[in-house]
Amino acid sequence: MARSLPEALLGLHSAGVLGALDVEFARVLDRIQPSNAHVLLGAALASRAVQRGHVCLDLRGLDKRVLLDDDEQPVEVELPPLQGWLRELGQSPLVATPATCLEPLPADHRPLVLDARGRLYLWRYYDYQTRLAADLLERLGRDVIVEEQRLGESLTRLFAGSTEDPDLQRVAALVSASSAFSVISGGPGTGKTTTVVRILATLVEQSQALGKDPPRILLLAPTGKAAQRLAEAITEQKAKLACDAWVAESIPTESLTIHRALGYQPHSPTRFRYGASEPLSADCVLVDESSMVDLALLAKLVEAVPKHAQLILIGDKDQLSSVETGAILGDVFNPSTLNGYSPALVSRIARLSGDRLAKPKKARGIPEGRAALADCMVHLTKSYRYSSQGGIGALARAINAGDGRAAWDSCHGSAGAAFIAGDPDELEPKLGALAVQGFRAYLEATDPGLKLDRLARFRLLTAHRRGRLGVEQLNQTCERALAEAGLIRLFSGFEQRANWYPGQPIMVTQNDYQLGLFNGDVGVVTRGEDGRLRAWFLSPAAPGEAPSLRGILPARLPPHETVYAMTVHKSQGSEFEEVALVLPPKPSPILTRELIYTAVTRAKRQVTLLGQRAVLEAGVAARIRRASGLSEMLWGFELPEDGGVSLPTAARRAEQLKLPF
Repeated sequence: MARSLPEALLGLHSAGVLGALDVEFARVLDRIQPSNAHVLLGAALASRAVQRGHVCLDLRGLDKRVLLDDDEQPVEVELPPLQGWLRELGQSPLVATPATCLEPLPADHRPLVLDARGRLYLWRYYDYQTRLAADLLERLGRDVIVEEQRLGESLTRLFAGSTEDPDLQRVAALVSASSAFSVISGGPGTGKTTTVVRILATLVEQSQALGKDPPRILLLAPTGKAAQRLAEAITEQKAKLACDAWVAESIPTESLTIHRALGYQPHSPTRFRYGASEPLSADCVLVDESSMVDLALLAKLVEAVPKHAQLILIGDKDQLSSVETGAILGDVFNPSTLNGYSPALVSRIARLSGDRLAKPKKARGIPEGRAALADCMVHLTKSYRYSSQGGIGALARAINAGDGRAAWDSCHGSAGAAFIAGDPDELEPKLGALAVQGFRAYLEATDPGLKLDRLARFRLLTAHRRGRLGVEQLNQTCERALAEAGLIRLFSGFEQRANWYPGQPIMVTQNDYQLGLFNGDVGVVTRGEDGRLRAWFLSPAAPGEAPSLRGILPARLPPHETVYAMTVHKSQGSEFEEVALVLPPKPSPILTRELIYTAVTRAKRQVTLLGQRAVLEAGVAARIRRASGLSEMLWGFELPEDGGVSLPTAARRAEQLKLPF
């Protein structure tokens, strides 16, 4: 007779704290190894944590009384006492207990892993984390042969005219050309793409100086949209390079999604053609928008990068993390060593590029051998897009500093940023007016290509999908206002039932590899001369060619939704001339500093925030904290919030937590 699950587990499921998958996971484990209620609760919560983007369940950081339901609303719960819970988990046959963070797991593949810091993992995610950390550390230990005279000449020529001292773009080029693994972070407008093209030119020139063929360069991005933008930006920047024609010709303009490069197999979506046993054919792999890449995908990609190849990650460490599991750039960057390098690297930078860096910063307690990790990272700080005096730039800086008052002030008295205050009832007519103003030019265009171009001028962004001021309600508000203004007509009959109408902007929500449409692709619906509706999308361009349009009958489309408004998560990798960020009616766990920063920096010219000041300030003060052990595996210690360093040994940690191992 099958055992019934503990009532506490079923109660959490009823309250929305646990999903059906989490409960079933606990049920399966109980069949494999009958376990007590606390072990099964830990397993179910660890499963839930992964679905919420965490790599693990941080038992030490778990709120003793409050968890979140499906709608991110707090639910009061009673959890077991921590020390007893840790002891029961550590003694369970279902749980592996490695003593150190990089210790290999036992061959019996227990489904759960409890580390010495009290973090409970699903085995698969601990394995991803360990493999990724080990691979990156191994790459850091590999020397890259550099022809220094030619490197200095390349840097001088490619960055001629720079008046910055230090020029962090030039420093990034030097670091990336000299490292087996490097990371370049920077906000919008800091010149990441400009830097990337010059890095690639430097690598090509290095190959010639060393008597080698031009390097095989693979350009990757997490989404089709991001890959297309990377290809377009590199094509544009190549024309501006101060180099021989053959150097520019050796830099590819084709950019692939990571899934496509790895050889995605629809019948086995978690397995790829390329991996450790069959690596990619590349000498340099560059990944743009790497903050959007989840732990599992990055672990598989890094394993597929040949050991001799250089790996370069590009992204914005302050942006929202992946929709899936992990916060890679946040785990990799150590705030205590940001743009602070070893004396040897500081001296080398001065000699080869002339850039004078400040006295090296040393983070107390960094283990021997981890200085190389600090030396391979550059954070670009100067924005060439936003004014340093006000507007979007000042607002973004205030948000990153966690200064809600300064963020509020930045929306008043300067061009580029504004705030419309009000509760949901007061905001609805104002949102309708913004929609009419923002989408009028788009809806008045008749050519599908022109419509797609104009659609990118304005977008409503919000934190939530459901509820007051969520995506679903905002799209309905926009449709009502646009219909009242005579800009759209919501037809009756078949088209209304299917929810398609001329002028409707749509976003694909599920990959369709046969149609070549991917999650996040945006299209527009128009009526052709034959009277039939078609949804039009831009097809990725071949190298050197402009993107082409293709029309698809709506009935053939994969799952999709109307997209006058979209969540901030879905907007990652996109840019718009103007953005309106609609804040939720009250503070929310989803509304964080990273989310607000990401939304604000989607705008190139104007951002308008709508809501209440208290909600803005609460969001700016809140930070995303995704539970993970990757930073500890990489740096040898856990990165605290203030950027300081604490380095107890694994044995000491076990003693502090009173773990049974």
